[in-house]
Amino acid sequence: MPSEKQDLRVIRTHALIKNALIDLLKNQEFEKISVQDIVEKAMVNRATFYKYYSGKSDLAGVMIDELKKDYAELLLQKEQTRNMNDFIQHVLPAFHQKRQLILALWKIKTKRHHLWDDMFLMIKNNYIRQQQSLFVHQGLDFQGEILAAMLLKTAQYYFEQDLPIPIKQVWQEIAIVLKVVQQASPDK
Repeated sequence: MPSEKQDLRVIRTHALIKNALIDLLKNQEFEKISVQDIVEKAMVNRATFYKYYSGKSDLAGVMIDELKKDYAELLLQKEQTRNMNDFIQHVLPAFHQKRQLILALWKIKTKRHHLWDDMFLMIKNNYIRQQQSLFVHQGLDFQGEILAAMLLKTAQYYFEQDLPIPIKQVWQEIAIVLKVVQQASPDK
């Protein structure tokens, strides 16, 4: 029984520390946040923080790795469905639940930590891999870039609005934009 209580305390401590960093990132740049800021916000002492993390970069790395692991698992599920729309309908709501974490971690841009870029490459590479397995054609690199940009910017927009992502409406809006751009095209 004591180890069970200890495990719950450890879980709670990790949650307090991680939530403190998320809250601090809402108003401050990562570079300007100190370990002292984190421990004060989490209401834990420095020794407790350093028992689990070597510094704020280590903490951010752990949080990013956990999120990327969740994301990679969702991408694997997508490869099994082979249907992009079903995948998007599954992934975006799942990530909407973690929107505060994602928005906070997207703000961290260091040599070691760059979640936005990592997610961009994961989407792009997954798209290319899937499309190559279905048929061979050129332009997959560009298509992957377009898809990654659309998905991440859509998620960012709705996460920042604190709204669920209306996927059907998003597709309609994208179709309108494409139609407007095609009509304005000098090649038409």
